[in-house]
Amino acid sequence: MDFKQAKRNRKFDSWLLVLLLFSFAIGLNFLASRIDGQIDITPDSKHTLSRETMALLNQMESPVDVIITIQDNNALPKVVQKLLHDLDLLLESFENSASARKISVHRVDVNSATMSSDVINLYNLTEANLIMVASPRGDKKIVFRHEDADGVNPYDPNESFRSKDSLARESLWESGLYGEWVEGPNGMLEPKVFRGEEVITRAILEVSGKPQLKRVAYFTRGHGESSPADVNAEKGYSELRRLLEDKNLQVSTIDLSVSESIPKDAKLVIIAGPKATFQDEEVSLMRNFLNQNDGNLLVALDPMESLAVIDRPAFGLRPLFKEWGLRCHDMLVYDPNRENFDIFTGDYSLRTYSRENLHPSVKVLAEQGYSIQTDRCRPVEVDPGHPKGLNPVSLVYSSSTSWAVSGWANRKTPPEKNPLLDVEGPLPIASLSSYAEEGDSPNEFSPKGKLVVLGCSKILSNKRLRSNTGNQFLAQNLIYWIKNSYEMLEIPPKPLDSYHVSMSSENFEKLLYSLSVIPGLIALLGIFVGWLRKEL
Repeated sequence: MDFKQAKRNRKFDSWLLVLLLFSFAIGLNFLASRIDGQIDITPDSKHTLSRETMALLNQMESPVDVIITIQDNNALPKVVQKLLHDLDLLLESFENSASARKISVHRVDVNSATMSSDVINLYNLTEANLIMVASPRGDKKIVFRHEDADGVNPYDPNESFRSKDSLARESLWESGLYGEWVEGPNGMLEPKVFRGEEVITRAILEVSGKPQLKRVAYFTRGHGESSPADVNAEKGYSELRRLLEDKNLQVSTIDLSVSESIPKDAKLVIIAGPKATFQDEEVSLMRNFLNQNDGNLLVALDPMESLAVIDRPAFGLRPLFKEWGLRCHDMLVYDPNRENFDIFTGDYSLRTYSRENLHPSVKVLAEQGYSIQTDRCRPVEVDPGHPKGLNPVSLVYSSSTSWAVSGWANRKTPPEKNPLLDVEGPLPIASLSSYAEEGDSPNEFSPKGKLVVLGCSKILSNKRLRSNTGNQFLAQNLIYWIKNSYEMLEIPPKPLDSYHVSMSSENFEKLLYSLSVIPGLIALLGIFVGWLRKEL
């Protein structure tokens, strides 16, 4: 037997095996590069577009281009680098989504002398450091703009010093891409959640959705109402404003006392916690808006602390409510059960939902056991003698131990139940009304409008919307119901988490070295075993 020939054959077989394995690896990588897909194995599929987003993307009527002209490099502020990192997986999910129209992501350098592309020419891009959503039909929406500045001149006495990172954080805060900013250990404001999915989705719908004539939510003013521009942590309504804008509604204000009519672009009119009576002319404008102009009205009324300043029940809105099958009593809901009601702060938890006629806007709330947090509230019930064709529904109730106190401002605290004047619970706190689309015959008015009445304005305040998921979900679903987005009503809220690791360069080097120990030991062991086999 020729051992030299056998040894050569073994070497040839070994090299052939190495060549085959190398070819297999190249072929496998080539096939993987041709497969356009991803698998999300994180808990709760946190990197997958939500059902809500997919339902909205199905409303697209034209393709969309997401354009990023920010060049990722170490010279960028850390918060902008973090934004680009957080957007990577999100934009890839948008590109791979089964949307009604194609979504394409483009990263371009407008400052490059040799850079020329169809995207730059199509949208006439000349500005760097921005993120924009655009449609070939001509609509554009700038999502984020980063001013590439070195900060404010520290030697200018007219300007307070602002660092480059501080200016970038301000731009991020204004964009709404991050939320729940809190002060970190270093004194800088840090975001807790990433809201990129909803911000990008809203921008996509603005540039590619079906054009709408009615897309403005008007807050009334002139009666002491809460303002959508108020950022007060407790009583402000800026969170509701954000929710409305997230659902592709613009927000403005209107003074009905000096208006001849409600603007034609109004989709919704909101009355948030008035302190004075609405006059007949103002009520007439709202009546025409509801009955003839396909309008929607959301009213949040607090219990009146003094009847001396109010000359008519329910701030003058009682006749309008009655026409829509609702009754709003000038009473205070009181509950002796301390688990539900705090007599000193007025905080009240609503956990009771209707079992028979459960409205879709609160169905998931009831099924998953969410509570609605309120302040002092008044009852809003369905009128049994409502006009035919209407479909008034009570949404959420006080507990069975509660009752409605009449003339509560003049009663002692805690009140004693008056069986003649007070009303036994449970009491409806929030109700809505609309015309039935099928079955009942319509009345004299057009069956188009919708009315929502809440017995407490604090349900939609910043404090409640920021701290309680039930309030957030209720506000969101009421907006969907008003916009006729019925497919969105039963989608539960999806929490967004943001993770980051902060460490010094020294700690990073230690971590890098510690992670390389095991691979290094395995490599040395392999070399040693190879040397032993060679010696043997």
